[in-house]
Amino acid sequence: MRRNRTALALSTLCLAATALSACAEPKRIVTNLAPPSERLQCAAVPKRPTIPPEYVIDWAKVATVGMAKAEHAKFLASVRSRESAVGAYIIDVEGKLFVCGNNAAWLRDWFKATAAK
Repeated sequence: MRRNRTALALSTLCLAATALSACAEPKRIVTNLAPPSERLQCAAVPKRPTIPPEYVIDWAKVATVGMAKAEHAKFLASVRSRESAVGAYIIDVEGKLFVCGNNAAWLRDWFKATAAK
């Protein structure tokens, strides 16, 4: 009976010590590193770029599949040229225009590489 009490007391003491040591560890706070300052600069532009018009397919003139593919390729090229002008992230700050999208892909990759795993 005495052995049982001693074993119970020792196990209770070990359990209490384990619980206290688990609470005593400092908490870790994980944050992203700040990106290099040279990557945060925006380039000033003198005027807002013009967005090119979207190509309109005249389906009445399309007679074959090859012609349809060529017309679709022209349409897609016009859409991509429009997207590049819009996707450059033109912003207006106090009456001045800036292009800030030139480092967006680099910053996305950098944050992905430095994120805690």
